[in-house]
Amino acid sequence: MNEIFELNMITTGIKTAAMLFIVLALLVLFLYLMKRFLFLRRETKGDLAIKVISSLHLSAKERIQVIEISGQRIVLGIAPGNISYLTELSDSSGKVGP
Repeated sequence: MNEIFELNMITTGIKTAAMLFIVLALLVLFLYLMKRFLFLRRETKGDLAIKVISSLHLSAKERIQVIEISGQRIVLGIAPGNISYLTELSDSSGKVGP
């Protein structure tokens, strides 16, 4: 009687592990398909008029970013609830913006 109980516990454990493996495999497949087909819009970043050139984090919520808009490079200070224009970087000819 005890051998039957142990055999039943082993088969139950194997069935449980198999079901867990199937559920995890389905979850991974679902996440892969979601990433592949639902987030295709992010691949069109090259067509945007604004490009982030560089970013320097000063603290957890504050950073300085260099962005390019229509060929002009602008330096911005970014904090929670506030974006400040700092300066415009000069191009290779030495010209500086306002």
